[in-house]
Amino acid sequence: MKNMLGFDAGVQIGNTLRNLLFTNNGMVIAHRIKGRRRYSCQALKGQPEVCRELEHELQDFPGMTSCKVNPITGSVTICYTCSEKAINALFDALSHQIAGKHAVQEETIIPTGVLTVADNVNDTFQNVKQLLTKFFNHTEPAFLTRIAGMILLIYGFNRVFNNGDRPSGPQILLWGLALLMRRSHPDPKLGGDDE
Repeated sequence: MKNMLGFDAGVQIGNTLRNLLFTNNGMVIAHRIKGRRRYSCQALKGQPEVCRELEHELQDFPGMTSCKVNPITGSVTICYTCSEKAINALFDALSHQIAGKHAVQEETIIPTGVLTVADNVNDTFQNVKQLLTKFFNHTEPAFLTRIAGMILLIYGFNRVFNNGDRPSGPQILLWGLALLMRRSHPDPKLGGDDE
């Protein structure tokens, strides 16, 4: 009996990990020829109201000649005259809006789940890169204080944790944190000069 409980727990953990990492509930290309595409979207299954609204919105998109959204299968079939780039951008945006995932635009032999994991990892690295670029933006007034803050922070950590210095290590550490948390632009003064 205990072995079965462990097996069931393992299956549940495996299913949860598969759903988190490898399942793409967004727009996944099922068929594609020039001027016509069919996407499968698990998030649309069993959602007739959402499917009707999506079909109505897609028909109003410039360059769309026909559109059919099936709530039973989660299938979205479109015919269009606009550019492939515009359709890719539209369905990527729809996929993010509906399921928070990138649309899979190309039919490949690589399983969709693997592409989804790669997209999620890529998004994470792009967000980290954007945050670091914003943090170390040399055009902001606080750029030099951020550099000084990082140096003091590293130096303070070294003195506190490697050398065991007290209290000068924590003091330097706090100086570094204070410089890093300084606002890059001062708040505008409230009220007018005539008060």
